Amino acid sequence: MPLTFAAFCAHKQGLYQRYVTLRVGSPARACRLVQVTLGDLAMNWHEVLSSSSPAAESWQLLTARVAEAAGRTLRAPYDVLSRQDADVLVLRYRMGLPLGVAADLMGLDESTLTCRLHAALRTFR
Repeated sequence: MPLTFAAFCAHKQGLYQRYVTLRVGSPARACRLVQVTLGDLAMNWHEVLSSSSPAAESWQLLTARVAEAAGRTLRAPYDVLSRQDADVLVLRYRMGLPLGVAADLMGLDESTLTCRLHAALRTFR
């Protein structure tokens, strides 16, 4: 396993696990989804590293898997908003992550995440 991939996993895996557990409702299912996603990411790690944002590539892969597996667990914002805008709300308000941490996790810059957050909140007013 490349050192860069190991470092990436060490940095992201815990928050991925928390997020997926919220979305699917089961720590065991969340663990499996995170492991499968990271396994797929490892297989394509060199290509992911050449992308403009490895964190964004990883987040897109993870959230696509979670959307398929989530069923009716924590669906409300996902029924109304885009997946990315709903994720911003979940990371910020359900998980309590600071804006910078949520932005890093999603592979966005903080100003983009802040704009998405405000847009998502306006939808519910």
